[in-house]
Amino acid sequence: MNTNRSTVQRILILPLLAAALILSACAPKATPTSAAEYISTQVAATIQARATQDMAETLIARMTLQAMPTNTPLPSPTPTIPPQPTLAPTVAPTVVYIPPAPTLTPTPQSLCLKAVLVSDVTIPDGTKLDPGEAFTKTWRFRNAGTCAWTTEFDVIFVSGDQLSAPAVLDFPAAVPVGGTIDISVSMTAPSEAGTYTGSWAFTGPGRQIFGIGADGKGYFQVKIVVE
Repeated sequence: MNTNRSTVQRILILPLLAAALILSACAPKATPTSAAEYISTQVAATIQARATQDMAETLIARMTLQAMPTNTPLPSPTPTIPPQPTLAPTVAPTVVYIPPAPTLTPTPQSLCLKAVLVSDVTIPDGTKLDPGEAFTKTWRFRNAGTCAWTTEFDVIFVSGDQLSAPAVLDFPAAVPVGGTIDISVSMTAPSEAGTYTGSWAFTGPGRQIFGIGADGKGYFQVKIVVE
């Protein structure tokens, strides 16, 4: 920067000095007539030269300032604000009310094989018999199922006191749905006194056992008292 300024000053001062010399040369020179005039002339020349030099320096200074490059301040960097992360909105869970399932009352299913004991036709429970007395037990049943009974059905002894009766008997006749039938079994009272009970049931196709009661699986009985 200092080197450039000196160069500018030299370039600018040379024409000014030349102009000053020309002006000095062109000015009429008075011949001093006395020592006082000579001194006055020298003082005037010195003042003129000083004024010329001051004018030149002022002009050089102005031109130097105009020629100097202007320092343009650099713009301050704009701070970069990092983007804020986008937060996903919080979604409240949706509560779905599910009403409880209604309680269903089970209904009894229709059974294919089911009997209802209508009555004890003979030898009701608790009948008193003599030791060794023969008798015939008869029950009356109604077909309460959804399937007809055929002569292929059987009457079977299940448990308890058999009372000299056969273990299996054939159905005496077919029974339609809703129809009734009398089942009779020949028996003999034991020779000893006491109370005797025997349980019986029916069998259908495939030796499927069924009887009485709501589920069609109850046994029907014979109960006697020997005295």
